Amino acid sequence: MENQQNTIYLNIAGFSIMLYSNSNFELEEGYEPFISDKKTTEADITIRCFDDMPIWPFSQDELVFEAENEDQKFYSIFHARNDLGFLIYDQQNLGKVQQMAVLDKSFTKWMVFSKPNSENRLFPLKYPLGPIIMHYLTINSDAVMMHASCAFDGTKARLFTGFSGNGKSTISKLWSEAGNQIINDDRIIIRKEEDGYFVYNTPMYYKDISKRAPLGAIYLIRHSPENILNKLSGALAISKVMAFCIQNNFEKQFIQSRLNFFSDLCMHIPVCELGFVPDESVVNYVLAHEKGGNK
Repeated sequence: MENQQNTIYLNIAGFSIMLYSNSNFELEEGYEPFISDKKTTEADITIRCFDDMPIWPFSQDELVFEAENEDQKFYSIFHARNDLGFLIYDQQNLGKVQQMAVLDKSFTKWMVFSKPNSENRLFPLKYPLGPIIMHYLTINSDAVMMHASCAFDGTKARLFTGFSGNGKSTISKLWSEAGNQIINDDRIIIRKEEDGYFVYNTPMYYKDISKRAPLGAIYLIRHSPENILNKLSGALAISKVMAFCIQNNFEKQFIQSRLNFFSDLCMHIPVCELGFVPDESVVNYVLAHEKGGNK
């Protein structure tokens, strides 16, 4: 999908995002269902896209965070005077910088610098920058982004989260086969609204419609030889759920805001640890447990 007007509006989890550039740019197909016809100057965030990368200006600034694993770096964050500077690494070419980005101190204005690819196509939200921007959407709101899957039965949504390999995609498939709508199986935004907590999907590498559902329960999952469930409350529930929140963990004020969010969330939404057998029995087990009042 190529942009001819140099401006694109997105609506993700109820947030309005305006991308603009003096050059033509494109978004991956996963963003297409989130494109909004609403043209507004009151976007929650704006993203100015450049088709070149300057010399990195923040090399002398404080490195505050790096996302990496044993094999590669994903991104680095610097305190760039009053702003934040981001180095985004190419996931196909180790050590190569894919994009540079600057986020202002209000967390509402981005500048994204990237070069067109070999086909002269510019993708300013190329992974992993897109999900990073989505996380910072939540900073100024009663909202968080989590690594989780979520199934909606038409009445309430059940959110399933856990460490990588603990079965988020598996349990999503089982609830889908039981007739539930899958909100998303990787990145969920939770928002506190006037009438409760709601879950939203976010753009993925594949195309999926924008979804919203009322959150009814949170399950911390793991594989188990038998289905077993344990209800959590208080500080234990808060700390365990918060562990799977995508968050800015180098600024005390944002850690505190997330702590406040999850403290309230866990007071209103049941939280349980769920060990599960990867077959349809877990669906009936959870439903029976909920019907019994979560005792």
